[in-house]
Amino acid sequence: MVKKLFTFTMGLMLTVAAMAQASPKSITFSASDIQYWVGTGSNQAVIIIGWDDNPSNNNFALAWGVRWNGTATAANMLDTIATYDSRVTYTIGTGFVTYIGYNDGTLISGSEDSYWCYTINGVYASAYGIQTMTNNDLMEISSSCNFDLDTAIAATNPNSVTEGTIAASDIEYWVGNGSNELIFAINWVDTALAWGYRFSDSTVLLSTVMSDIQAADPRFSYTMGSYGVDDILFIDNNDTLRGTTWWSHYLNGAESWGMGSTLRNGDFSRWFDPATAVVVDSTYHSEYGGYWSYNYVCPQTIYPVSAPAMTDATIPESAILYWVGTGENKVRFIVNWADTALAWGYRFDSDSVIASDMMEAIAAADPRLSITGASTGLITDIVFVDNNDTLAITPGQYWMYNYNGEYSYNYINQQSVFNGDVIKFGDLSVATGIGDIDDWGYYASYIWTMPVYPVSIPVVVGPFCGAVGTEGCDAIAGNSNLFKAWATGCTVTRGYQNIAQPEMGMVSYGADSMAIGAVNMNDNLSVVSLGDGGSALLSFAHPITNGEGPDFAVFENSFDDHFLELAFVEVSTDGEHFVRFPATSYTQTTTQTGPNGSTDPTMINNLAGKYRMGYGTPFDLEELRDSSNINVDSILYVRIVDVVGSIDPQYGTTDQYGNLINDPWPNSGYSAGFDLDGIGVIHQLTTSSIDEAQSAIVSVYPNPATDRINIVAAHNANAELYDFTGRRVAVFSFNEGVNTISLTNINPGVYMLRIGESVSKIVKR
Repeated sequence: MVKKLFTFTMGLMLTVAAMAQASPKSITFSASDIQYWVGTGSNQAVIIIGWDDNPSNNNFALAWGVRWNGTATAANMLDTIATYDSRVTYTIGTGFVTYIGYNDGTLISGSEDSYWCYTINGVYASAYGIQTMTNNDLMEISSSCNFDLDTAIAATNPNSVTEGTIAASDIEYWVGNGSNELIFAINWVDTALAWGYRFSDSTVLLSTVMSDIQAADPRFSYTMGSYGVDDILFIDNNDTLRGTTWWSHYLNGAESWGMGSTLRNGDFSRWFDPATAVVVDSTYHSEYGGYWSYNYVCPQTIYPVSAPAMTDATIPESAILYWVGTGENKVRFIVNWADTALAWGYRFDSDSVIASDMMEAIAAADPRLSITGASTGLITDIVFVDNNDTLAITPGQYWMYNYNGEYSYNYINQQSVFNGDVIKFGDLSVATGIGDIDDWGYYASYIWTMPVYPVSIPVVVGPFCGAVGTEGCDAIAGNSNLFKAWATGCTVTRGYQNIAQPEMGMVSYGADSMAIGAVNMNDNLSVVSLGDGGSALLSFAHPITNGEGPDFAVFENSFDDHFLELAFVEVSTDGEHFVRFPATSYTQTTTQTGPNGSTDPTMINNLAGKYRMGYGTPFDLEELRDSSNINVDSILYVRIVDVVGSIDPQYGTTDQYGNLINDPWPNSGYSAGFDLDGIGVIHQLTTSSIDEAQSAIVSVYPNPATDRINIVAAHNANAELYDFTGRRVAVFSFNEGVNTISLTNINPGVYMLRIGESVSKIVKR
């Protein structure tokens, strides 16, 4: 349709339909209800256009307001509306209005080539071009000339822009605490989002609001430039919202100075990309050579940002380094301090445990950790002290805990935990609140998003040397040139897979021969497993002798410095009488070390398996010099006996002081118990030393002897006489030639004559 201005000739022109109506129905419409006024002037009139000639028009009528000065006709009214409102079009036929259309996305139109009658204040009026309008007139146009409509609605202003807003009641995600609230919104080109912010003080800086929201919502971030905000980002599900131009800030609909703005309760703070805004007006400043002082309106609908999909940070079981307790069931215990978050593991056999009991057991096992209030159900303090670095709660805060990432209403001494559960305590100052806020200002639930790290195994300094690489450690590497020989024979007596469940049978991993010969520093599979209480008897081509320092070392295949499977070490000269090295264990016996548990090497001594794969535990025969039934200068056999590391006296084994030895147990399976890798010899009676002794002694007679013995020597030498238990009974020197030695004070028996590192057998009757 083509819009045309009226160019009527003067004259009285009444439509046939109008003449047929004596008293047309009128619509009452107040000027105060008009939403869209067109034209300017001190006079005003209400103009109603009704489409009542066709039911498809839904009997639709719209009302405009027209203002003017001076004299105006009805035709001028329509001309003014059509000039200002592009939605209105009309046509003229033979001096009369024959069509009026209204298109606001959906076209409303009446019959074409018909006459559109009108009334002034309820009375049929003259032709449009000659009807004079007066102030406060009501002009009504009907497409049917029947004036069948009872009501009209106000036409909207097509040129108006409404500022987008959002009510506090519609906000879904609130950041901060306090009784004061404000709304913080961002207008990007694609969408507009709003957060809620709560605070306690009477005012808060915009910079504080933004930094707090950025800290709480990982999707939101902003960057500052030299002159203000450079960029504002929102990334959710890989969808990134960012600006296209510079950013502007409005506070309560008026321009603000940005980050330094002071905000108060009820304020509406909004950053917007000007590409999303409409310029309402501006002022031309000749001194600046252009327009200035823009007044922006952002018509976008503002949506409440949803709460970030944050989950409570956790740690997989496989990453836990330090486990307390024993059993197949596992629980992870996490503590969030302000600086870091650490995790322990707890094992148990029962279906469930009480969380407070678990916490107290962990604190009892780890001297760095202390927990106050577990037994009462309300935790008042959790402190971790390591290397003089103390982790404690932020002053003025409280401990909260959640159960598998959700708030629990139970006291901790009433909270049962099951296999796979996670219990996390956290400092409230670093928590993220989720859900509604109660009357005391607390959220319904809290989570902690800080990454969780496994707590290291506690380094408890005992009286003995520590792990490989620590100061004073006496471990000997398997490739050391100290070793002169290795075991040449091995016979294993297999022990149980689990001594408490003998029906499981004996261990079976490895062959006896795997304990023979030199160890491989990088191979922890070529071993033989002893099982609970099992043993291995090893023999050597030449006797081990008591030299300076350690005389031999025993190797086990532990994969780290603290998973230590232990064994007793015994030595023998004749293969029948054995003496055990005096073993010591100061490891705690309150909590059973589990199958994958840890042992502090500084708490154990004279137990094989103290060091990790590739490093032998040394043994010094000098410690056994005064022992009976062995000769420390002629050890032909070493026996390794597995330690049953149970703290149950029914099954466990004890050290020299009667202390139960607590090591990883039970390690049920075909490779349970001590895994013997080999025994390296440091001091040995070699063929050369025997030859040297033989070269020193030409002959010994009589042998057996009664009260004296003659030694014919090729050169001067010193000698020692030992009984068969290894006790030295005489020391003497002899010269080249014949030397007579009195045996009057020597009891009958078998003796060993030692010259240097060689030994000769002497019998007194």
